[in-house]
Formats: sequence, C-alpha cells, structure tokens
Amino acid sequence: MRIFSARLLSRALYTFDSQMSANNTTVNGNAKECKAEFQPKRVLILSKVTRYEFEKRFHSEVHNEAQLEVLLNKRGSDYKRLLSKHKLHYDYVETIKKELTNAGIENKVVQRFDYDDDAVEWADAVMTAGGDGTFLLAASKIKNRDKPLIGINTDPQGSEGYMCLMRKLPKEHFRSALQRLLNGDFCWLWRQRIRISVTSDRALETPVELHDEQLRRTPSTTRWREEKQSRESKIIRGRPTRNVEPDPNAPAITQELPVLALNEVFIGESLSSRVSYYEIQVDNGKLVKQKSSGITVCTGTGSTSWYFNINKLTEQCVRDLIGIIEEQASIKVPQENPKILEDICTRFNQKLIFSPENPKLAFAVRDPVFNATFPPTKPRGQAEQILVKSRGYDAHLVVDGGASYHFNDGAEAVMRVHEEDALRTVVFR
Repeated sequence: MRIFSARLLSRALYTFDSQMSANNTTVNGNAKECKAEFQPKRVLILSKVTRYEFEKRFHSEVHNEAQLEVLLNKRGSDYKRLLSKHKLHYDYVETIKKELTNAGIENKVVQRFDYDDDAVEWADAVMTAGGDGTFLLAASKIKNRDKPLIGINTDPQGSEGYMCLMRKLPKEHFRSALQRLLNGDFCWLWRQRIRISVTSDRALETPVELHDEQLRRTPSTTRWREEKQSRESKIIRGRPTRNVEPDPNAPAITQELPVLALNEVFIGESLSSRVSYYEIQVDNGKLVKQKSSGITVCTGTGSTSWYFNINKLTEQCVRDLIGIIEEQASIKVPQENPKILEDICTRFNQKLIFSPENPKLAFAVRDPVFNATFPPTKPRGQAEQILVKSRGYDAHLVVDGGASYHFNDGAEAVMRVHEEDALRTVVFR
C-alpha cells in the first residue's frame, strides 16, 4: 500500500460509500450475497510484523534493549512509542484469540515467515491482525473463492485499514463484531483480482519478495548490485541469474503467475530514476510504444491506493486551472471560496474509485513522456484486458508491492479479471 493524502481520499471515499449505502443490497447493479453463513471450526490469524519487531530483526547485532533504544533514538525514531504500539498490537491479537476460543473456534497465530500454503489449508478462514499490507499478504496465499479473508485493524489510531472489517474500532468492539459474523449479520464482498499471464523465452524465476529483502538488509532499489554479484557467483540465492543466455531457438513459453493481484500490478524499471520503455495494448486496441515512469494496473480494491494517488486532483491544480480559464474565457469564477475548490477535487477524485466487485481493470501511466516520437495517449482508463510488452533491460513486474518478477525486453504480460479468482471478504450490512 502507498501513502496517500488522507483528506482527499477520505472525502472521496465518504462520497463513494454514501452512494453505495443508498442501496446496500447491490454493487454495480449485481445483488450482494447477504444470506451469509460463517461457522468456521479453524481460523488462522496472520499477525503483522510490528515496527518494533522489524527494527530488532534489522539490527540483529544489537543484543539488549538499552542498546536498541540508544540506536533508534539517535536515528530520530521514538523507541518508547514503537514498543508501546508493539504491545498494543499484541494485546489486540490476544483479544482475537480469546474471543475465538470462547466461541469454540480453534485458532493459531502465524507471521509472514510461517504463512504458507499448509497454514492456509489448515484453516477454514483467515483473519489478519494488522493493516492493509497484512491483508494483501494474506490474500496472496488464498487461491480460491471458498476461504473467507477477514481483516482486523490492530492499530486504529495509526492505520486506516481500508480493507479491514473494523477500520477504526478498538479491540473492545471485536466481541460484538465476531458475534455478528457468527449470526450471519453481514454480506459477502467478492473482491476481484488480476490474473497475469507472462510470455517469455525462459521459464519463470522465483520472484523476489520485496518485504523479505528489506528484512534481509537488501535494498530493493539497487538491483544492479545483485547483477554485479551474480556475474561473480553465477547464482543468487539458488536461482539462475539473468546472465545465463536463453536458447535463441527455444519457443516462447506462456505461464500464469502463481499469485493474483488484489490491489495492483506495477510494471517498470527497478530504479525509479530510469525511464521505463514498453508497448501497451488496451483491450483490442493498437499496440502503442510508451515511455514513462512505469504503469500500474489495478482492481476496484486498488483504486483507493496507488492508482488514486497517481491521478488525484489537488486544490492547487484546480486554483491554477481556474485562473487560466478566467484569463482565456474572460469569466469570473469564485476561486477565493475554499469550499468550491474542495468540492471540485472531491467530485473528480470520487470518480477514480470503483467497486471492489467490478470486473474491470483500471490503468494509470506514471509521468508519461509525450513528444514527436511518442505522441499523446490516454494516461488512464478502464479495460477488460491489458497487454504490456517490455522493452526494458532492468524492468520488473511487481504484484501488490510484494512479489517482483524480472520483466525484460521481449517479455509480454496479459492482465485480466476472472470472476472465479475473486476473494471472499465480508462487510457488515
């Protein structure tokens, strides 16, 4: 998840939620499933790695709390605040465990390091204890429509938790929320996901997990170092390196990625300072060459995240545009009224957000390059299918900010939504 302007997004979401609530039995004209049943025997709780735990792992050479406190305070981080929020998180996790146990539901807690296919298979449902990032991680291992995913925001004061059931409610409300679930007082919300097919002249490599690389002290923005090391060692963490040339006579291989995107897919150069070069086809349109800072393709769930931030309209832009319109059209617009500017932004930004159940894709081109060689094209829009062909040399395809795949010159990715891939989540009536 990306950091966004809270005020702009919250106003846009408020308007969007109000429209949805006007008829809470439909989404995009389709009937919501409100005859729901939730009676799990086993629930897996995926707990986030707190910032305190991250710092302890990152500074593994520090052997006691006093040294860690000095190190963090010297860096400008508040050790006591991190420790306090760590304890509050685990107090919330204990509340979840206690209430599930009292309801006769077997449960166990895992973190990202132990969250695997076997753990998911054990459970009838998965709950996340964290924020939207933890929710995205949990979704990455759930491959079918039968297993519900329920997010619980354990930091209501510091995290928005847009995908979570109890977005801003403290732990004292969890008991009543669980009872509503067990009583069937909720609706299923089917969040659409993106299936990605990649055609290349080589088999898929094991993806780099960017969050894990961060914990291993490997900066994800300096992949050229990894390449330098690969020439010397010929292997990176047991995976074939890119300097192994493919067989020029080998046929192209089309493979589906083993992970579905709940938020978005990003395609672009690993280093953001480099221009991304690729070709793009929207639905059955023409294949067009583009240069930009990369492209994101999102779902309705992801339309409140990075896609929103790329395209959102700010009051500063509106004020500048109104000034130009006044000069060009010789008309007076009351731009000194801040509410008018705010309302214009809200109306525009609200149109960027669409339902998580909508089977459409939305795309946004970041910082498109338009000139005589690359004529202007639509920088954003919606589609049923998007094809991207790489012309890059250190490009990657990244799913939900986590799994990163090499995506270099000649590789093609086709992105679609298939309703059978939808993720089963819940919303209260």
